[in-house]
Amino acid sequence: MAHISSNRRASRLSALVVGAGALLQLGGCGATLGDLTTGSVTNYQAANLFAPAGYSISANADGSIHVTAAGSPGTPSDRLEKIALAAAADYGAVQHQKTFTSTPAQTSFKCGKTKMSEKGQQVTIKPTDLRVVSIDVTYGRDGIAPAARGTRETADALKAQLASETVPPDVQAAATQEVSQQCGRPL
Repeated sequence: MAHISSNRRASRLSALVVGAGALLQLGGCGATLGDLTTGSVTNYQAANLFAPAGYSISANADGSIHVTAAGSPGTPSDRLEKIALAAAADYGAVQHQKTFTSTPAQTSFKCGKTKMSEKGQQVTIKPTDLRVVSIDVTYGRDGIAPAARGTRETADALKAQLASETVPPDVQAAATQEVSQQCGRPL
C-alpha cells in the first residue's frame, strides 16, 4: 500500500513539474497569465481558457459560422480580421467546402476585471483587456457569389502573411492606447 501511495505522489509531483515547465516556456521568467495575453501581438492560434487571445469558431442558428479573433491590446483590428478570415477559410477547407463569403468585420472590446475575491478579501489584479473582431461566414461549393473566396487558397495566403508580417511599435502603441481608452484605463 505504501508503494502505491508513493507512486501517486511521485506522479503528482511529476505532473506539477511538467506544468510549471510549460508555463515558463510559454511566458518566460517573471511573466504572468495577463502578460501572456497582453504582452505582444497576437498570432494565428486557437483561443482557449488559459490563452483567450486567438480565434474561436461557433455555429449560428441560421447555419452560418461565427468566427471571432481576440487579441492583445497591441494587436490592431486589421491583423485580427486576417486571423478571423484565415480561421474561417481553414475551417471551410477542413469541412471540404470550396468557397466562403463573410460579413464585414465588426470590432468590439472586452475589458477584464480589475478586482477578484481571494479568501474573502478583494484583491487588485492586472486586467486582461482584449480587442475582438468578429465575422459571420457562409460556405458554398460552387463559388457562384461574386464575393466568394477559395477556402484553401485564402487560408494558405493569410496564414503565410500573418507569419511574416510585423506590427511596428508605433502601431502597437496606438492600438494599445485605443483599447485603454475604450476600457477606461490610464496609460
